Amino acid sequence: MTMRWLGRALALIGFLMVLQSLAWMSRVPPMGTSPSRLASGEEAVTAIPSPALPAAPPPTPTPSPMPTATPTPVPPTPTPTPGLPARWALTPTPPPAPVGVPEGAPPPRPLLSFPPGRVNLLLLGSDRQPGERVGRTDTIILVSVDPEGPSARLLSIPRDLWVYIPGWQFHKINTAYPHGELSGYPGGGYGLLRDTLRYNLGIATHGYALVDFQGMRAIIDALGGVDVLVRCPLYDVFPDPDDPTITGTLNLPAPGYYHLDGKQALWYMRSRYSTGDADRARRQQQVLEGMLDRLKEGGWLSRAPALWSGLRQTVQTDLGLDEVLWLASIGVRLDRSRIARGWLHPVLAPRTISTTGESELFVYLPTEQTYSYLEQFLLGPLPSGTSPIARVEVINASGNSFYGEMAVEILREAGFQAVRMVEVAPDGRPTWVIAMGSAGSSTAASALLRAFRLPRSRLEVSPEPGAEAPYRIWLGADFNPCVR
Repeated sequence: MTMRWLGRALALIGFLMVLQSLAWMSRVPPMGTSPSRLASGEEAVTAIPSPALPAAPPPTPTPSPMPTATPTPVPPTPTPTPGLPARWALTPTPPPAPVGVPEGAPPPRPLLSFPPGRVNLLLLGSDRQPGERVGRTDTIILVSVDPEGPSARLLSIPRDLWVYIPGWQFHKINTAYPHGELSGYPGGGYGLLRDTLRYNLGIATHGYALVDFQGMRAIIDALGGVDVLVRCPLYDVFPDPDDPTITGTLNLPAPGYYHLDGKQALWYMRSRYSTGDADRARRQQQVLEGMLDRLKEGGWLSRAPALWSGLRQTVQTDLGLDEVLWLASIGVRLDRSRIARGWLHPVLAPRTISTTGESELFVYLPTEQTYSYLEQFLLGPLPSGTSPIARVEVINASGNSFYGEMAVEILREAGFQAVRMVEVAPDGRPTWVIAMGSAGSSTAASALLRAFRLPRSRLEVSPEPGAEAPYRIWLGADFNPCVR
């Protein structure tokens, strides 16, 4: 293998490792010490803004006398991709019908029909403790890779999703893996989790990788940390993994860019002290993109030994070398604008249920909206600069230079593309969505209002012949990027 291919493979593997290590990020940390009980002598580790980036709290930007356009990066020109590995070229088939399906169990969902060449990887993070044989998969992320473009879709699946586990019973989806391992299910833990997703959501997967949080922390430290754009102030306390007798704090006091090392990045992704499941999933995916940026910036080839060492120690996977190289050829060309983020949390029904042997469980139940969302997110087109309705112009008149970039991120999460972002002087007006033509009553306008949590009264129809985009979002003094 040439050094070039080795570097590409390590870069992609490193990215996969980060995805897998999320179980520890989603677990409730065993916080024996509350923020108010930090005593002298206990280490307080605070996330410090990167010296190369604006510190938090962010300074108020100097208003520009004239709008200055910031062009959106253009995805690279598609280049040929190596042929699909032989194992992945086969169309996944449903498993045999489970025996002894309990009364009340739903019928299996029809398999989603993915386009040819699409590869779905199941990325798992285990909560296995030292001395335990197997743990629950407390983080499950589906990465759907399309070689055309290329593009990728990250879908976070809640650990508390209430499903029928084939051949067993109804339970949270995070119990499927350990039951498969302990019961001798064909294919082990991954085999049962794979079949559970097929049965309940109609999603077929081609492979998996699983890792714990130590490997992910090592990779981030080897890359020199990651930069994240923090939307919401975040404070949390964790036992220090290097010394459990002390505690450390994660303190991100204001929106802005922060540079986090491996330990701080773990805390950022694991935090549940003041946030919900959907926000935590968003922060996890945010760091993953930051990791991919670092891997692609250059200079990471010299860090190959650290990446390789971490991989061999922590990753459990069924990926072969040819499959890793195929993924690597995609990863090195994957532009951030072609990575879509998705979460099932908003389209599920939260419930508290009683079960035999357990007093109460908090769970999420799938609904018809869940299946509609899966089809739209996984099979629908990604937003692009050529889309007639997905293009949006951002005018940042909030007085905060970070808010424009946060609005661009919110747009991407909602399925839109910012064609440019302009900084202008604050004028006291509130946040508005402006339709530049007659599309004010369209579903796209409604989606923009929802993304920015604005009432219908904040939509203005103002035709502008020759406008670069059909919509404009005006960020006013009342704009609040904190979404939880």
